[in-house]
Amino acid sequence: MRNRKRLIHGLFDSESFFTMMKEKKENVFLPISLNITDKKILIVGGGKVAAHKMKLLSRFSMNLTILAPKICEAIATEKFKVIVKKYEAADLADYFLVYACTDNQELNKKIKSDANQRGLLVNVADNPALCDFVSPAIYKQDELTVAVGSNALNVKKSIAVRDKISEYLESSSGEENVSEFSKNDTFGKVTLVGFGPGDPGLLTLKAVSCLKQADVIFYDALLDDRFLNRFKGKKIPVGKRYGKHSKQQDEINELLLQAARNGLKVVRLKGGDPMLFGRGGEEIEFLNKYGIKVGIVPGITTALAASAEFAIPLTQRFVSSSVAFCNGHNVSGSKIPKADTIVFYMGANCQIELAEKLLLQGWDKKTPVALLSRVSYSDSKKVVVRLEELASKEILTDTPLLIVVGNTINSGK
Repeated sequence: MRNRKRLIHGLFDSESFFTMMKEKKENVFLPISLNITDKKILIVGGGKVAAHKMKLLSRFSMNLTILAPKICEAIATEKFKVIVKKYEAADLADYFLVYACTDNQELNKKIKSDANQRGLLVNVADNPALCDFVSPAIYKQDELTVAVGSNALNVKKSIAVRDKISEYLESSSGEENVSEFSKNDTFGKVTLVGFGPGDPGLLTLKAVSCLKQADVIFYDALLDDRFLNRFKGKKIPVGKRYGKHSKQQDEINELLLQAARNGLKVVRLKGGDPMLFGRGGEEIEFLNKYGIKVGIVPGITTALAASAEFAIPLTQRFVSSSVAFCNGHNVSGSKIPKADTIVFYMGANCQIELAEKLLLQGWDKKTPVALLSRVSYSDSKKVVVRLEELASKEILTDTPLLIVVGNTINSGK
């Protein structure tokens, strides 16, 4: 703690600072935090400098536009809006901040002049004298942001101090001190919550607790979403059902990111369990890339709910010592793993192909198959047939449909 006080004291000797700035007649930059929620930011330039600015800004906003006649690969491979054209003053319309990042200083000066005439603030890359604002060296973790500036006089020193602060905060003593100021670990965090197959009675206590605290709930295609009305958070449907996607996964990722960056307590509510055919891994990978922490609350996956509802054990001594969960709607090119019991999720549209594939892999044609629809709901159905029957025709087309294959099906009778 003593070292931290010495470091901070050394950074803020205001009297000597202003004396120095007066003598040098340098610009003085005010360190502030701008509200950029729903604000558009323009980067003019398509090279390495623009790509670097894009990367830095992406930690705070996805509402970026890059404009240049030529775009480098580092920009082209990202998912921001790109306009390939030469700069014109009219391009500045509707933007909140402007970054002039071209390799042409005269063009950068023109961008600065055009923007100032429209009342816009401009950052001119590598030219602090022309800047209306400068970007500090930033350390960001969850809701905590530390910005270190040198009034644009010594960038290397700013980075060195930022790195020292980062090193301290990520040490055990730093974490203990910071934790005193940030007790709420759901702030600015996304929690993936499993809803289960549909019956709200199967939610865990932890899932309900997260829903009560949520500012916003992005929820899957739950057939009875009236249950969510009891929670205060804003409800946004992003449900995905076979052949009926209300939102693409990329769109969902962006919605989660923006909500977390706005400091909201975000719940991503998923049918079943988030980590089993729920694309939880994709969302975690995306959010972690942008420094967003993700929590996970497991849900009862449909296979386990069906096992209980219809008394079908998935494993049983002397009958089945292994079980495999498989994606049932992507049959071509996939290999069904070897297991005593196979459970296919989302298999309604491929049930004949699945049965044929199992027969080709050597399964006995008399193996029992259970087709279970709308598990946990009052109108759930169970139909049991032999594998050879399923290979000849579709048996049950209700969705969502779970298909269980194995000799344990008759064991629970």
